[in-house]
Amino acid sequence: MTHPSTTLFAPRTIRAERRVWALLTALFALVAGVNAIMALSEAQWWQGALAGLAVVAAVGCGRVTRTTRK
Repeated sequence: MTHPSTTLFAPRTIRAERRVWALLTALFALVAGVNAIMALSEAQWWQGALAGLAVVAAVGCGRVTRTTRK
């Protein structure tokens, strides 16, 4: 039995793409903040490393947000 292709009901505009990248930036920043707090309170080096990686990801998403055509 074949199923019809599913469609994604999301706007495919530059503005919508910028919003997605901005949302990802905010989420990675939140994850970095939580991991940094956990690393400081529990003295775990690996949580600090994860916080650093999340910061790098947030910066990358932020750059994509700014460089996306207006």
